[in-house]
Amino acid sequence: MTQFERLTFLVHPCCYAASLPRPPHWKEKVWQAYHQHELPVLRKWYEMLDRMDERDVVVYHPCYQSAEERALAEHGRQRLGDRFLTLGGREILSPDGFAPEVLAALAPEIQEAFRVRGKYTWHAHDLRIAVFSYNYARDILKLLAEREISFDPAHLSLRAVGESFEGCATTWSTMVPVYLGVPGPVEIPYELTVPDTFFLLQSRYVKRLALAHHTALYLFVDPQGRPMVLYKRERVALADPSFYARLPLGISQLEVRTMQGRNLLTLGGYLPASVPPSLVRHSEGSVDLMVASGRGRGGEGPPYYPREAPLLIAARDLAPGEFFSMAERAQIVPEK
Repeated sequence: MTQFERLTFLVHPCCYAASLPRPPHWKEKVWQAYHQHELPVLRKWYEMLDRMDERDVVVYHPCYQSAEERALAEHGRQRLGDRFLTLGGREILSPDGFAPEVLAALAPEIQEAFRVRGKYTWHAHDLRIAVFSYNYARDILKLLAEREISFDPAHLSLRAVGESFEGCATTWSTMVPVYLGVPGPVEIPYELTVPDTFFLLQSRYVKRLALAHHTALYLFVDPQGRPMVLYKRERVALADPSFYARLPLGISQLEVRTMQGRNLLTLGGYLPASVPPSLVRHSEGSVDLMVASGRGRGGEGPPYYPREAPLLIAARDLAPGEFFSMAERAQIVPEK
């Protein structure tokens, strides 16, 4: 039986391919900006596949099935053969997605989530991701067994590439390790993804750093030349609490931006009524900012910005090196 050591999730590549029609609600200039960003990333996906060997398996999650996406998938199949797995997802609303045995398997975890996270601070979307991830892991294991491919869970490394960086590549991968029995995270290299956040297209990516609680810190320089960071968990379970990144700064020194570019803080460092108080907490000399996760929708609900959704944190008056050093030393603390 063949054994492998590295599993790569290839999630929804080529969403902005030239062969796809531009959605009617998208402006041509915006669509082209994403397309131009995607082209060099597409080349990197080919290079990634070409560097793989018998220690690698790819799990490909198709989406729009553009000509470019089909060509990439075919290249993967030619390179990897049986070690290139094509898998869609079984969701909570499909008959085989939430069968009685799935509910029975998840019941203890759902009960634990209520105990740890409470009754009101998470969302049904979280359960949807858990159901998908449980089924995805089962389907991966079934395909591997059929193809006589094995792995040692304790020594399997995982990563996810594709689209989008903050969205599907994270959402559909970071809960899967729990159900595969793999103790580590899913590393998500920014340079092998395309973001949803438009202003990231004009930002300079610096690097990714691994922090506590399977949290990754991503460093950027924004279009105005200011340092900016994102904290994102790369392994998450349904029953995990939310986590915060604790920065030793005053709240007025920061901008906290949504994916749409809106700053959640006023110039005086105050939170408007539309921002849930759980998202950003501050005291004398420190700020707690909620870490993003693949669950991403839990929280107080509309009209609030979702809990655990991406927060891009920029420093108002600090040099990149100084702010990045502070961001790297941030404590990752569970919500209490």
